[in-house]
Amino acid sequence: MTAGLVAALAWNGLAWYRGLPSSSSHALVGGLVGAAIAAAGFGAVNWGGFDGWRPVGVLGVLVALALAPPLGATAAYVVFRLLRLGLRRATRRFEQPIREAQWVSSGLLALGQGANDAQKTIGVVAALLLANGTTSSLHAPFLVTFGAALAMALGTVLGGWRIVRTIGRRIYDLKALDALASQTGSAAVILGSSLAGAPVSGTHVVASSVVGVGLGRERWGRIRWAVVTEIGLAWLTTVPATALLAAALLGVWRLLT
Repeated sequence: MTAGLVAALAWNGLAWYRGLPSSSSHALVGGLVGAAIAAAGFGAVNWGGFDGWRPVGVLGVLVALALAPPLGATAAYVVFRLLRLGLRRATRRFEQPIREAQWVSSGLLALGQGANDAQKTIGVVAALLLANGTTSSLHAPFLVTFGAALAMALGTVLGGWRIVRTIGRRIYDLKALDALASQTGSAAVILGSSLAGAPVSGTHVVASSVVGVGLGRERWGRIRWAVVTEIGLAWLTTVPATALLAAALLGVWRLLT
């Protein structure tokens, strides 16, 4: 668990330095899978698939993670087109209500992050407590949930401004209506995924929703595709890179101990 978490943290730190909105979900999956294979072989990993609509195991999680970005882009595109249709006769005095509506959409997006991304952290801690014999089930104690929520809140307050600039400016120059559509579409996808029990990457969904808004404005040329490509390459390499790093860290740990 330590090797997997350290690998995920190292990769996320590198992505933050580069200003790339990487997926902590992908990094966590890759790190834990790499460490498990290095520790006990491929049979130690629950590769899984689907239990009805609910993803289980590594393969199910990877499918959910892969489907989330196109869903985020599509949702933002649809929301933006609907907003633009409804406000086609609006004057500039509607700009302030649009900005105020972002308090609601951003609140729903934050709720979605807590309902999905934070649960991965809680799951890791709950697994450790179960393995250690501290608890008898994966039901997390309140202090675990509170600690995960506090950590996410502190991270938000401190701000990863490199990531903020990439999402808000480097992919596509967001205006007030764009941001409202992006937040609303992202929140719908993340909250829906949480209800389905599907762990998705909030980072992927939000970044993809920005592209969806740009497409909704029919301004392909305004989207900075070089940045989108760089982010996409980082996403594709996250799982194998963190898996290899975690396996290497576990090997070093065993040599030292």
